[in-house]
Amino acid sequence: MIGVFFVIPPVKATLVVMLGAEMFLPVGPEFHIPWVPALDRYNLPYVCILIGCLLRCPGRVTKLPKEKWFLFLTFLALLGGAFTGWTNGDTITFGASGEVVIPAMTFKDGMFVGISEFFPSYLAFYLGYVIFRGPKEVEDLLAGLGIAGLVYCPFAIIEMRMSPQFNYWIYGYTTGQFLQTIRWGGYRPMVFMPHGLALARFFMVTTLALFVLAKSRRTLLGLPVRLLAWYNATILVLCRSTGAIVMVLVGILFVSLSSPKRQLLLATVLAVGTIAYPVLRASGVFPVSELLDAAGALQEDRADSLAYRFKNEDLLLAHARERILFGWGTYNRNRVFDSEGRDMTVTDGLWIIELGMTGAVGFLVVFGALAWPVVWARHRLRKYGDRRERQNLTGLALIVALVAVDLIPNGLWGVYVYLVAGVLVRQLRDLGTRSNPVPPQGPADIGLSVAS
Repeated sequence: MIGVFFVIPPVKATLVVMLGAEMFLPVGPEFHIPWVPALDRYNLPYVCILIGCLLRCPGRVTKLPKEKWFLFLTFLALLGGAFTGWTNGDTITFGASGEVVIPAMTFKDGMFVGISEFFPSYLAFYLGYVIFRGPKEVEDLLAGLGIAGLVYCPFAIIEMRMSPQFNYWIYGYTTGQFLQTIRWGGYRPMVFMPHGLALARFFMVTTLALFVLAKSRRTLLGLPVRLLAWYNATILVLCRSTGAIVMVLVGILFVSLSSPKRQLLLATVLAVGTIAYPVLRASGVFPVSELLDAAGALQEDRADSLAYRFKNEDLLLAHARERILFGWGTYNRNRVFDSEGRDMTVTDGLWIIELGMTGAVGFLVVFGALAWPVVWARHRLRKYGDRRERQNLTGLALIVALVAVDLIPNGLWGVYVYLVAGVLVRQLRDLGTRSNPVPPQGPADIGLSVAS
């Protein structure tokens, strides 16, 4: 992967390595180095990107970001990990004679947790920040995401017919539970992703990238961008993931018909909502019953699945509140067990995983790096940027916000969204140095407008 940087320019090499690994590397295999988090498909590509840039264009990756909040969250990740280890030095036992034991954490375990929190997602954020430097490279990012989605479409179509088999055909083993791939009377594809929902999220991102790109250019690969975007959206619908379908439809509606101002308002509400979600759930304000009723009206199976998720969240949230600041740490200490040591819970959403393992501090570290760039974009893009640049950056903000929302019910399954967030922050930082202030907006900018 490092050799790609000696063949093509750094931005395109970064996209090839990042997206190629996301699309085709196997789930499961790891490389272990002492005192370093296991290297796998989620972080190894970004290590290769960093090494490739250091060898090919070191000037791009040797300066720290200027954002103090990013440096603060990085420090908080390491400090929070140390305190997680320090506050979980107790052994947990179950059974009448204590035959079931969950071990205590050590200081080394805590530091490992902190590094693991920082390493993959913040490295991706940093690389996005330092490598993508101008509006042209933002369009390269959108085009790269769109092309990746189009390349993956034929693989998904085959698995819709044949069932998820590519990982078995190429790597000799299957991932996930086969029953979870059966939805709506057909198969939900996975290709080389860890779960069908991960593939649906990927298509959601690539579809929205194409619709954003269609606002600024007409063709991609010699074909109309809007036609390619609708083709990608159709494949997403056929992936049979209700959440991703709803979110992409909302995204398409706002990208195609709404002004950047309205898109940024939606993105900000979504980003702030993800940060507030644990508080809303703990206080009982979040409309659980209403969502279950709405899901039941659409499909009874979806209502049952959602009810199961909420039930597990309630158990895990009650457990997490016992050590709310720094969490319960590793060794499955964040899960809920009965008196005999049998596991009673399933951890699905990233928010409850982080809150249970690393507490409120870890949750802020993971979700803050996604939420703050979106909030800042709404403030920054009011003042700077030409029309085309504002459209592209607004699209990036909306993509980041929608993925952040998807992390409430689902796992992370890849950190490419952090690279997108890093690109967004760098562009927002540089807007004032290369753009004229935005002229005052008239009433026509407040409502919906016809897409160009």
